[in-house]
Amino acid sequence: MITRRHCLLGAPALLSGCVTIHGEDSVVRVGQDITRQDFKGDKQVLRSDGTWASAALPEANITRPTVWYLTAQESGFKAWRFGWEHEQNVRYVDPLSPIVEVSGFSATGWASYLVKGNASRDYVVRRVNFTKSGQPETIGHLEGFRGEWRFTPIGGPTVAAYGYHLTSRGILLLRSSSAFTYFPTTNIASRLLPADWHLAWTQRGDIEASRLVVVRRHAPQTLDPARFEIGFYDVDKAQLLPTRLEMSLIKGSEEPNFRNRFYLYDTPKGPITVVKEDGIKKVVVRNIRTGQQRVAFSRDAGISHIKAEQTNTGRITVKAAVGFSDETIYDAEDFLYNGRLVPPSA
Repeated sequence: MITRRHCLLGAPALLSGCVTIHGEDSVVRVGQDITRQDFKGDKQVLRSDGTWASAALPEANITRPTVWYLTAQESGFKAWRFGWEHEQNVRYVDPLSPIVEVSGFSATGWASYLVKGNASRDYVVRRVNFTKSGQPETIGHLEGFRGEWRFTPIGGPTVAAYGYHLTSRGILLLRSSSAFTYFPTTNIASRLLPADWHLAWTQRGDIEASRLVVVRRHAPQTLDPARFEIGFYDVDKAQLLPTRLEMSLIKGSEEPNFRNRFYLYDTPKGPITVVKEDGIKKVVVRNIRTGQQRVAFSRDAGISHIKAEQTNTGRITVKAAVGFSDETIYDAEDFLYNGRLVPPSA
């Protein structure tokens, strides 16, 4: 399919991208340069000798995790890394029932999901190793009842909770804002957070990989009533990590504010966070296991917007609106450990 945009004849500088050709495995753009991009996101430029040269920028020699985004689709789910339509994406349907919810992110190659049960708000919880075409395993039965959830694991007692969170290999039952139980496990043990600490408004990354849940503690000040201390609770050791950070949020809009200012990614060296801190004056990148940190952007008048994302190679990019300019960190890990803002060869 060919898509034409309005072009001005005789103005070569304005032609870039005015014709777009959608092929089976790539998108070609014809303009001042002729470029193409496949569904992995790899870009190439057509050279004068008729051959294609890679336009991809080099990356630091850092071991990257394999991560997948999971989206419910057509009574199953799609696991994708290279773009929504790439052939290496994985599509999965449960052999018995329609899938109604799936864990949104996986750093393990597994996915936990819910399939319809026998009644409204009645579900069977299953998990599957979708990267190896594994057979699904049933974890237990989840039922909504009078404003709460009741989960019955295979061969175990029923546990009541006010909410739940799917990880890539299991389910986190939220017993209260300060207590949770994780399944599957051989020894059922509820975790109670230290005094004044509560589960964060939302969880980032894959708890199965990080083995951490994000927690919060209200620490208001006279001129900062929505100030919070953010911590990280080790699921296996049942204790808080020493690493803490402070965030100033908008009173009454803490949850959406937190979502837009806090990012967490699993890496082989430990989870990395990208967070707007010191009010809105700084963006800090840190390894929360080791405590190593580096200020990415700083502005006394504040930073209006940040966005971090993990590419198909596992590289973490960070973009920020700093004043009237848009600033970028090409590789957050390379920046944290080596102080480099741009690709290695630049």
